[in-house]
Amino acid sequence: MLKEPHFTPQKMISMLGLKADSLGPYALIPGPKERSEMMLGLLESPSKNFTFLDYEMHTGNLDGKRVTVGNGGRYAPDTAMTTEILCAAGAESLIRVGSCGSLQDRVKIGDLVIVTGAIRGEGTTSYYVTKNFSTVANSDVVQALQRAAESLQVRYHLGSIFTTDALFQETPELIQELNGQNVSSIDMVTSTFLTIAQLRQKKAGAVLAVSDECLYGKLAFRDPRFFAAEQKTIEVARKALQYL
Repeated sequence: MLKEPHFTPQKMISMLGLKADSLGPYALIPGPKERSEMMLGLLESPSKNFTFLDYEMHTGNLDGKRVTVGNGGRYAPDTAMTTEILCAAGAESLIRVGSCGSLQDRVKIGDLVIVTGAIRGEGTTSYYVTKNFSTVANSDVVQALQRAAESLQVRYHLGSIFTTDALFQETPELIQELNGQNVSSIDMVTSTFLTIAQLRQKKAGAVLAVSDECLYGKLAFRDPRFFAAEQKTIEVARKALQYL
């Protein structure tokens, strides 16, 4: 492990007006604010208890649990910041509700991916861990997401993900290499989210909607199949809370 920085997460949340129990013990964390607003309607009596720059977190009740919903960032650096805040301010079980691109023939646009581990192709986590650190999703969260997907009869895949800083700079050689390693998908967030939660000894996992097929250059961010899958990720994440 790398040395602990002088500016700790505890100092950061204190400066932002948060305490160790400000947020809920359960957190549903999408990337963009638009998806966060979609999920906000799930909460009963939500209150905004954090705002900083473009990031907001609301906490309320959901199916008998105290849950925080907040936009966690679209990229590795801002994801690191928000994940640190979540972990330091009370979140114990965190589920990322996001999107990804497929790296396997069997993983189609509109499917869901439940992440089991991550390859760190981004630069942010190099400030946290050494190259040989193994980033994995928490097994309890993975199992809860899997049970939820099966109970809702949603098509999903278990698999690892590659997180990058340059979404449109993957070479054909890199895509084929990752495909050969049976890596399921690619995004710009998940390895950072999981690594920091793992370091802070929190339970974390991710359920992602497939928005494109990288092997064939198919982009579907405006495809109805992706929009439907995005809604399914929210339903699966909510259901998974019941098993945690």
